This record gives sequence, structure tokens and C-alpha cells, in this order.
Amino acid sequence: MINLVRGFRGKLGDSIQLNQPFQVHMKTVGNAEYDSCCFGVDADNQLSDDRYMIFYNQLRSPNGEIICNSSGNFSDYMVNLSALPEKIQKLVFTVSIDGAGTMGEIQSHQIQILQNGTVCMELNLTGKDFQNEKAIIGIEIYLKNVWRIASPASGYNGGLADLLTHYGGTLAEPAPIPEPAPIPEPVPIPEPAPIPEPVPIPEPEPTPEPEPTPEPVPIPEPEPTPEPVPTPEPVPATKVELRKGQKVSLQKKEGQSLGEIHVNLNWSQPTGLASLFNFAIDLDLECLYELTDGTKGCIQALGKKFGSLTDSPYILLDGDDRSGANSNGENIHINGDKIPKIKRLLIFTSIYEGAANWAVAKGVVTMKCPNNPELIVRMDEYGSRCKVCAIALLENKDNQGFTVEKLVQYFDSKPKMDKAYHWGLKWGYGKK
Repeated sequence: MINLVRGFRGKLGDSIQLNQPFQVHMKTVGNAEYDSCCFGVDADNQLSDDRYMIFYNQLRSPNGEIICNSSGNFSDYMVNLSALPEKIQKLVFTVSIDGAGTMGEIQSHQIQILQNGTVCMELNLTGKDFQNEKAIIGIEIYLKNVWRIASPASGYNGGLADLLTHYGGTLAEPAPIPEPAPIPEPVPIPEPAPIPEPVPIPEPEPTPEPEPTPEPVPIPEPEPTPEPVPTPEPVPATKVELRKGQKVSLQKKEGQSLGEIHVNLNWSQPTGLASLFNFAIDLDLECLYELTDGTKGCIQALGKKFGSLTDSPYILLDGDDRSGANSNGENIHINGDKIPKIKRLLIFTSIYEGAANWAVAKGVVTMKCPNNPELIVRMDEYGSRCKVCAIALLENKDNQGFTVEKLVQYFDSKPKMDKAYHWGLKWGYGKK
């Protein structure tokens, strides 16, 4: 076995059989969450094909040349160099921190190269090898006449974002700052009519002396009692603005289907002094779903997971408003005719670009469903600096409709929101 050290370079074929698959085992120990990744790059050191960025949300390359098995802070990559396409000239194995912390605080980082169950090469690093880096390159396997291996053990303070930039990943440009879309004001409730002053009751007249009893007069037949006038039915409310924790129901009428549920998100852009510093805000309307057959997933513009209204999961995101200037905002459509197939939905939004300033954004979500009042959910808790907000939870109610609960709960990340509502998805990195 060869013990690798920082700066090592050598021929990979001196330690393993290059025409046989081998395993790259990565393990990081520390007090944070660590995400490993393998970048397959071309001769220009660029990630020219996103399908060769292998991590826990994309576990295999197109033809299985690289397959990842990840659990917690452990990752195993099975690599078949002889099957790689000619354009992939280098494999870069990295680890980054998800959240707070630096690589200088880790206890250990180990990379082993194994073949047929035997450890052939091993690299061991500790926090003393780093300082404020949030992402490091552990080893590189590259083609230069023959396949070679290097262990640069270099770091990036900017984390995964710096790694993506280094290998040609592009970050979206800030959206132009438009005039803010007007937020509809709630309809004012009219003042009640004043209650009239009571009319004084006059004193009774003195009782007169009784007159002599006259002859009895015949009593006429009583008039028939009129039929009672029916009380009109109360007019149902056309709009309901939900309070936090309040639950209401969207229900289908007897003999009818529920119909399509339309969920809309609108928000404002900063004005005045804030607008001079390009603090544009890009909110994304998104949805976690769980179907009755156990299928789970996420509808979001990131990664172009727009869904389908006619096929599973029966939920469709119709676009991505990058500015907040579109009067139609962002919209999710839910096929209510497929309610027996849908168990629950979590409507949420995240700030893709711009500072986490919910008071400036003034986000408003409306839900429309045939034969039901329009539901309004205002994102009206502004203190949080987190970038993810769970807005509303929809749960199947006996296949007759959904209960809708206002949440407006903020989280540091989508995985933390997922954990809070027990969804159990695996999360990775994506771009628009």
C-alpha cells in the first residue's frame, strides 16, 4: 500500500490494474455535514457535461462508468476508467461543508483507493492541514499519456460555489430591478350601522271608569295565519385570509370532481435606497409531494423539475419569474381529479438570489379551487434571515379534498425543512 501525502504525483498503474474497476472511498469526521463530489472534466479542466458531476443527488454517470454510494459523511465511488468517454480526461474528488464550519475544524479526512477488496493507496488529512476552507480537492485522477494520480489537498474558502466556478459552472446573473408588483390590499370591512337611540315609552293613560256593559257583538272568524317567509341562505365567503396554524378545507361538491387547484406566488422588489445596491430578490415557488404509492419528490425550477399535470406527480410548475415583475407571478397547478393518488403536499418558497429580506419581498400566496373560496396566505413574519419558507401544508381528506394549513415557518436550508416535516428526500446541488 502507498501512503499518499499532499503534493504527491505518480502513475496510477503502478498500484492498480487500470483495465479493472476500482473503488474510491471517502470519509470525513467532524462536527458538520460534509458532501463529497466527483467532477468529470475535459482537457480544458471544464465541467462541459453536467452528467459527469457525480454526488448524492446524481449517483451515476450516463453509462455507469462512475457510480456513487453515499451514506452520511461516507461516500464510495466505483470507477471504470476504460469505459469513460474520450472527452473525460480527469476525475476530481472533492468534499465540501454543508452549512457552518470550516475544514480547519475537521478531525480527519481519509481517501482510500481499493481494488478487489484490497487498499492500494491511502491519503490521511486532519484539520491542521487547512484553515478557513469550506471545500477541498483531495485527489485527482487524470490522463497524461497514461492515467496518473495527484493529491493536491487544496482548498476553497467559498465552498462548493468556488469549486463550480473553478470547473466552469456558471452562476445566474442578477435579474434587472423592476418596479414592484402591486400587492392587493385586503377588502376593507364596512363599519357597522349606528344603533338608534331608544324611543321613550309614554306613561300609561289612567284607566277610565267602566262603561255599562253593552250587548255582546258577534266575534268574527280569525284571519288565516300567513305562511312564514323563508330565511335566505348565508352567502359563502369568496376569499379567506388564513392565520398561522389555521386549517380550512378545499372540498369537491357531491357528484363533481375537485378540479384544478391553482397556487400563485407574487412578491415585490426593493425600492428607494435598497434598489441602488442591486438587492434584487428572486423567489422560487416550489412544492414537496408525497403520493399514496409512497413516491416522494420536489417540484422546482432548480434542475428543471417542473412536473406534469397529466402524469405522475400530477403537479405542474408553469415557469420561473426571475424578477417578481410578472403580474402573474409563479404558479403551481395541482390536478384535483387525481386526489386519490396524492397523500400530501408542502408548498414552500426559497430565495434563489438576493438577501433574505422577507419584509421587502412581501410575498403573498393565493390558492384557487372551483366551488371553494379563494385562500390567501401572507408571508407576514419578517424577522427571519433564513432563505427557505414553508408556506402551507395540504393533506388528503378522505379523497374528497384537501385540508390547507398556513405554516409560514422559516429554515436555513431545504434539507432542514424536509427533516422538520419528515419527508426523507436526498438533497444535492443544482442550477437554473
